[in-house]
Amino acid sequence: MLLIKDIKNEKYKLLMDYAFKKCDVVMFIFSDDGFHGKKLEKNHKTMDLFEKKFKKYILKHRNGTHWVGTQVGYKELKIEGYYDPPGFEKQFNIYFLKLAEPVKEYLLSNCDLFSWLNPKYPEDISFFKDGYCWINSVTHEEFCEICCENETEYNYLISLGLEDARKRFIPITKNELYYEDYGIK
Repeated sequence: MLLIKDIKNEKYKLLMDYAFKKCDVVMFIFSDDGFHGKKLEKNHKTMDLFEKKFKKYILKHRNGTHWVGTQVGYKELKIEGYYDPPGFEKQFNIYFLKLAEPVKEYLLSNCDLFSWLNPKYPEDISFFKDGYCWINSVTHEEFCEICCENETEYNYLISLGLEDARKRFIPITKNELYYEDYGIK
């Protein structure tokens, strides 16, 4: 299921409620790429506060230039004639948090999926179940994809008011899903 319409207010809340029932982990991204001066300072402050507030829920933190839905960096993409500056991979902080009530409260503090943007918030919210990505977003591109397990789940999400650009259920196999080991078995 590919969603391209606004996911905000009541639709957003209903989607978050369902994601918390279905999944075990949420992923957030902090990116320094393109930030300078006061915006970079604000981004670091937001990330520091985030780390302190959710320290006991962080299952995994890594730096990198790839995560579900996104690959950045010329080196990773093997684009000839370009290069990544030294330390480029450290500009992207990827956090995996165990789902808990304080994390849910934080997610509900902003009721628009596509307004989760650095430097005010982390971005690219994605939910995982048993290591497999169930929902991923690229917030600055207003892109969100949900990998429905079956047609019943697809129809339920449509009943919440979510809109599918493809207008039909398309089955997906587990080996097509993005997988990340974050330490929950």
